[in-house]
Amino acid sequence: MKRFLVSWGILAAIVLLFSPQTSLCAPRAQTQSRVYDAGEVPQGKDISHEFLLENAGDEPLVFKTKPC
Repeated sequence: MKRFLVSWGILAAIVLLFSPQTSLCAPRAQTQSRVYDAGEVPQGKDISHEFLLENAGDEPLVFKTKPC
């Protein structure tokens, strides 16, 4: 009986370790497009592009910036 319980305990630990739900327990930034091709940009011309980020995790997503 003891060996049976230990086997089930090990099996349960392995299942929890490799289940996809464990990877969602942290903040995770997600975007639809990771690349932006601006094409040819003349020298001195400013360009801009917006990326929409979404938190796909279960924890708050926080961005920390450093001044240049």
